[in-house]
Amino acid sequence: MLDMGFLPAMRKLVGNPDMPGKADRQALMFSATFPEDVQRLAQEILADNYLFLVVGRVGGANLDIVQTVYNVDNLGKREKVLTILNESEQYFQSHFAGPH
Repeated sequence: MLDMGFLPAMRKLVGNPDMPGKADRQALMFSATFPEDVQRLAQEILADNYLFLVVGRVGGANLDIVQTVYNVDNLGKREKVLTILNESEQYFQSHFAGPH
């Protein structure tokens, strides 16, 4: 979001006199892709010794992600979300829940 116009708001926030300096505060940033130009923007906000942790390939989408599109009218959105959440909960409980 830094490259999509959010950086000025972040600069204002971290530039507040009551805000600790880069070295004296903790800032966490998460990105699915984090391309180099966005990394350079992030350096304005993050401490100089920040940790950059990569899972997968930088700048690319994770191949394990599945995107599903549902065509739902406005009145059916809530019901569809609840159905998906319920199905997801059942899936995770049956595949990842430890012994009780």
